[in-house]
Amino acid sequence: MNRRDRLYRVAPVAVLALCAGSLTAQALWSDRDDGASTTMPTGAVSFAAQAADATTPVVSTDGGPVTLTLPGSEIIRVLDQTGPDPDPVFWRFTMSGAALGITGLAVDVRLDSTVDRDGTVTDISAGTASPSTVLGGSVVKVYPAAAGGDCSAVPVTPAGQEDRNVVIYDGDGYQLQAAGTNAGGSTRTQEWCVAMDWIDDPDGVYANQVQATAVGMNGEVSTAIADWSAVVAFPRSLHTSGDYVNEASVIGTGADGSRPRDEDGWHAVLFPDPSAEPSVVITLDPAVTNLNPSVATGDQPSYSATP
Repeated sequence: MNRRDRLYRVAPVAVLALCAGSLTAQALWSDRDDGASTTMPTGAVSFAAQAADATTPVVSTDGGPVTLTLPGSEIIRVLDQTGPDPDPVFWRFTMSGAALGITGLAVDVRLDSTVDRDGTVTDISAGTASPSTVLGGSVVKVYPAAAGGDCSAVPVTPAGQEDRNVVIYDGDGYQLQAAGTNAGGSTRTQEWCVAMDWIDDPDGVYANQVQATAVGMNGEVSTAIADWSAVVAFPRSLHTSGDYVNEASVIGTGADGSRPRDEDGWHAVLFPDPSAEPSVVITLDPAVTNLNPSVATGDQPSYSATP
């Protein structure tokens, strides 16, 4: 039985009430088999996610994962950053949910694929993207926001993951709500940050030095040296797609019958249009946790009828 088959059903609001009246909760509460004399709510679960620029949330209606889209138009904003070491650009999304009774809610966060405008899907589950894309020249870090939705503390790239274009922090089984801590059924919300930064080529330094020597009236020699430098930052762009070369030549005939000629050439470097950048699919996969140690995360509790 896979995880999705075992996952608690999830509703737009906490309306999936699991009750034990004439039924006995074998897995969620205990192994008791004497039946319950009154209707007793044992759990209800809801989960949804919403991008910061969206007007409505995406709701899980069957316990399955929900997906959000990080638009390519957001990713290419990294190309607009200037200077030797500019700050990353940010995008945000929010996950929210509630789990009543003795249940809790954990969420897996994944960035598994990109989608081109023509619908072509590319797998990026290994954390690396095509070098022909802006994402392939950038690093995208996904992590829970600090208090107040603060995204400024961008995590350091873990050792051994420096070659990845996508790095996710706390994305495996993130605890949105601990089991058995939400008797009132209030919605728990967590904002997440997506920090995007271009992987700049190493900057260079343009150094200058001037030395001046002068001889005074008394024959004394004076020397002065001045140094200054300028940091050279490479412009952010996709890899070039080629050069556009132009050549022109002209021949004329002079009044004396001479034949002067001249030739000239110029070229332009061509860059791909970054506006075709693929979007990134963000998958948020909820699972139900439980105070009962005999119920594994994601298990749907089983019930048996009281004789």
